[in-house]
Amino acid sequence: MPDKLHIFAVSDSVGETAEKIAVASVLQFAVERSITRFSRVTKDEQALEILDQAVQEDAIIIYTIVKPELSNFIDVKAKERGCIAINAMKPLFDAIENKTGLKPAYITGLTHKLDDQYFNRMKAIEFTIEHDNGQNLDTLGNADLIILGMPRTSKTPLAMHLANLGIKVANYPVLLDTEIPKEIIELKGKVPMVGLTIDTDTLMDLRKERLRSFELPPDINSVDDLVAEELDNAYRIYAKLKCMVIDVTMDDIEEIGNTITHKFNLPLRVSHHRF
Repeated sequence: MPDKLHIFAVSDSVGETAEKIAVASVLQFAVERSITRFSRVTKDEQALEILDQAVQEDAIIIYTIVKPELSNFIDVKAKERGCIAINAMKPLFDAIENKTGLKPAYITGLTHKLDDQYFNRMKAIEFTIEHDNGQNLDTLGNADLIILGMPRTSKTPLAMHLANLGIKVANYPVLLDTEIPKEIIELKGKVPMVGLTIDTDTLMDLRKERLRSFELPPDINSVDDLVAEELDNAYRIYAKLKCMVIDVTMDDIEEIGNTITHKFNLPLRVSHHRF
C-alpha cells in the first residue's frame, strides 16, 4: 500500500474548484500528500501530456473540464492507460439536467467572468460605502434603497449585505433629535425606504450600557424616558416617510435582506441555512 498520495487537479479554467475538492479530500487521509494544479487545459495534447505524467507519478486525476469533447477524451484515454481520472462536474451536471430538462451551456470560466453583474455589484458596494451613515446626500437619488435606522440596528452591515447583491443602498441614522433632511423627504415615494427598530428591552439594555460613559440629556429624567422618546421620534419619522418598518431584534441580516428584496422586488434573494 503506497505511503504517498499525489493528486492532479486539472481544469480548463483557473482550477480553483478542482484543487479545493482535492485538498478537502486528501486531508481526510493520514498519508503524505501533494497536489499539482493544471489550469487552462483546453487541448487534447495537453490532456495526454498530463495523463502520461500521472501514470509516471502514480497520481489520481480530478478534473473540472466543461467542454464534453475534452472531458470524454480524458475519460477514454485515462481508461486506456489504467489511470484514475474523476470528472468532478459530471454527476451534478447530470442531476441538474435530469431535474430541469435543460442542457448545460458548456461555457468555460463562468465563475471568473467579469460580466455586467460583477461590475454592477462593485458599483453598488462603492455607492453604499460612500453613502454610509448619512454621507453624500446630494447623490441620494441614485440609490435603489434608503435604510433609516436607530443606533445598533445593524443598518451598515445590512446595507453592505444588500450591496453585495448588487443593490445600491444609502443609510441614515435616526437619533433622539434627528430631523430628516429635505434630500430624503424629496425622495418619498420615489426610492424605497426602510426603517429599522429593535424592541424596547434590547434598546433599554443598550442605552444603559452607553450611559456608563455619557449622561442623560438635560430634559430627560430616566433611561425609560430616553428610550420612549427615541422610539417615538423614530416612528414619527418612519410614518412621515411611509417607510416599511422592520424590527431587527430576532432576525439575522440575511433574513432581513430577504424581506426587503422581496417587498420591493429588488435584484436578488439569498437564503442562508445554519445547522
